[in-house]
Amino acid sequence: MRKNQCVFQAAAAALAVALGGMAAVADEQDHAGHAFPANRLVDETSPYLLQHAYNPVHWYPWGEEAFEAARRENKPIFLSIGYSTCYWCHVMERESFENPEVAAVLNEYYIPIKVDREERPDVDDIYMTAVQVMTRRGGWPLSLWLEPDTLKPFFGGTYFPVEGQGQRPGFMQLLHGIHQAWLEQQPELRVQADKVADAVTNRLAAVPEPELPDPGVVEAAVSQLMSTYDAANAGYGGAPKFPMPVHLDMLIETAWDRPDVQASLTHTLDRMAMGGMYDHVGGGFHRYSTDGQWLVPHFEKMLYDNGMLASVYAETFDRTGDAYYAEIVTETLDYVLREMIDETGAFWSAQDAESNAREGQSYLWTPDEIHAAIDEGGLPPEWANFAITLYGLDRGTNFRDPHHPGEPASNVLFLSGRPDALAGGFGMTTAALQDRIEKINTAMLARRDRRDQPSTDDKILVGWNGLMIGGMADAGRILEAPRYIDAARSAADWIKGSMWSDEGGLKRTARAGQVSDITGFLEDYAFLVRGLLRLYEATGNQDDLAWATTLMKQARSRFFDTEQGWLDAPDGDSNLFVRGRSLYDGAVPSGTSVMLDNQRRLHELTADAAWLGEAADTLKPIAATLNRSPRGSGQAIAALHHLRTADPGRFNAAVPKAAKGPVEVGVDSKQVRLDTNGRGEITVVMQLKSPWHVALPGTKDVMPVRIASATPGIEVTPRWPQGKTYQDQMGSMQVLEGTARIPVTVMRSNAAEPTLELSVSWQACDDKICLRPETQTYVVELVDGGDF
Repeated sequence: MRKNQCVFQAAAAALAVALGGMAAVADEQDHAGHAFPANRLVDETSPYLLQHAYNPVHWYPWGEEAFEAARRENKPIFLSIGYSTCYWCHVMERESFENPEVAAVLNEYYIPIKVDREERPDVDDIYMTAVQVMTRRGGWPLSLWLEPDTLKPFFGGTYFPVEGQGQRPGFMQLLHGIHQAWLEQQPELRVQADKVADAVTNRLAAVPEPELPDPGVVEAAVSQLMSTYDAANAGYGGAPKFPMPVHLDMLIETAWDRPDVQASLTHTLDRMAMGGMYDHVGGGFHRYSTDGQWLVPHFEKMLYDNGMLASVYAETFDRTGDAYYAEIVTETLDYVLREMIDETGAFWSAQDAESNAREGQSYLWTPDEIHAAIDEGGLPPEWANFAITLYGLDRGTNFRDPHHPGEPASNVLFLSGRPDALAGGFGMTTAALQDRIEKINTAMLARRDRRDQPSTDDKILVGWNGLMIGGMADAGRILEAPRYIDAARSAADWIKGSMWSDEGGLKRTARAGQVSDITGFLEDYAFLVRGLLRLYEATGNQDDLAWATTLMKQARSRFFDTEQGWLDAPDGDSNLFVRGRSLYDGAVPSGTSVMLDNQRRLHELTADAAWLGEAADTLKPIAATLNRSPRGSGQAIAALHHLRTADPGRFNAAVPKAAKGPVEVGVDSKQVRLDTNGRGEITVVMQLKSPWHVALPGTKDVMPVRIASATPGIEVTPRWPQGKTYQDQMGSMQVLEGTARIPVTVMRSNAAEPTLELSVSWQACDDKICLRPETQTYVVELVDGGDF
């Protein structure tokens, strides 16, 4: 990453003179109620773009008109990328884009372009990568300055306050400074843009030599994820905690038979459903938990999260028979059918986190409001205190809007246990408790519905609809609930009739009955086929299978390259300086991962061996990525697990080995001397050949070194040495290289135990591949101090 840091530092240096010493912009004026004329966004279908249609900024949508204007006037482009439910996008609009003084500078010196990242994931992916290259950070809103001829970025960031804050320049300061730099240092900025674009291209379009995944890659993915399991609070990793249904599904598909994996999964599903990330009153999951306890959420709700989580909870119910999971599925999908469905039968995209510019305002409660809801619902008055105890309000407040700290604190609702565990404490059966909770929630929802509601992004995205179609179909099949299958059918039929043609393929988005001209991306085809195959499994309707097969053929002709594999965008936008290929899963799985899973499902459903051949074609360009970072592509790992069952010879490869092994591990003694408290010490010695390294604990994307006791009654505590910083596409991590000595404290609580089985696990990586994880166990004699 040192090279990328230099790129950003060069950009900063090119602007330093122009930015230095500028005064902060004057206080923001209050323009509430001021009517500005409509700009070019007024004819768009995206709710996010329409939010900005009456800004004083002369916004352009992404397209030729804007590019031609920038080239004709030799002005840099200011590119702003966001989405309708993004909190900081709203803040930047209020502070800067609704400010006539800021707008005047933007309009005079730049060609401003607004992009909805959900409409144009290809544009977002390229320029998000550029910001990460320049700043090592990312997020929305994205703010970039592009040179007009190639649309390559020379400077960028995320949210900028209108006035400077500490070392952070204000937005107005940047606008003036970058304009001055453009006038005086234009050649240098164009060179800088080329450097940034080269770094982005190397990250998004580099193609490794084709190979097959290592035999141990599935086990490595599971081990990597399990190494991050939070045994106290559930989930994988620390705060903020995202639900990551891709990871949950991978564990279900590949390692359900492991008791430790199954326990971690059910623990996580329980805590997610009990905590504040779940909407107990209205159903459905919020975006993520801001803390490590699943308590306080970021309140936006996304269609894709709820669609995939419905599948995960339904599948877990199917495997366990646990009715709690079926209840969560039902409440989640009933919420979608109540609040997220278009009159066409397709599904809307998201709901905002804020109401009246207040984070989570619609979802928060006080004891007085619960008393009022119970009274208005005609329920027994004593049920109010019951609800206050049930939902944790008797423990004090747990939420204060971080953006308005002076306002009164309130409560995010949560359960301290599963309903079946809580019932006894209330002196009730589980069924009676569930019945009372349902009546209380109905009364609370009726009161909540009278509040100002968060806005809903009512655009229809084909890909996200595919994920919800899959969730509805899975739930309908497993829960034997025809209404969910009917909902999946309605959405699929409308998309087929209105957003697809045999000649033109899929369109990306629609709103209010108007279908946009944006062509579908790889994820639209992949996710929709995913949903159709699940709908076919639920109904046996051959039309679903036939259309899914047609879409797969269309996608292959539009997005597949025999050397590069699946590309994210169709080959049509010549203005983009790179055509990206996403291999890592995020909040949603990558299109490539889902295509691989679609191919294996089609083989299972049709017994057509040609799908195995296509799956092998998909694997070759991504195998190096899977080998290097198995956990990063969980959907592909799950698909590979099933493909190896279908055709072991085709989808396995020999384990790559360095001569004599790249890592030698040992201990410095065969005995550990214990003091009178049962404490002693041993040293693990690791010798790594160049260029191999192993990751220290705290790393998320490869399995870190683990030193553990396999002997009951004996605990071991490693004292990790200072590592070296290693940087790759997944980020930075601390690693051990060369010879490393790791002191390990041994504590024996069972005095009768004479030996320690010391387990050392690691995964060796170099700059190209990661080998399968290895474990060695050493039997060490424990000697009391008096015996020495």
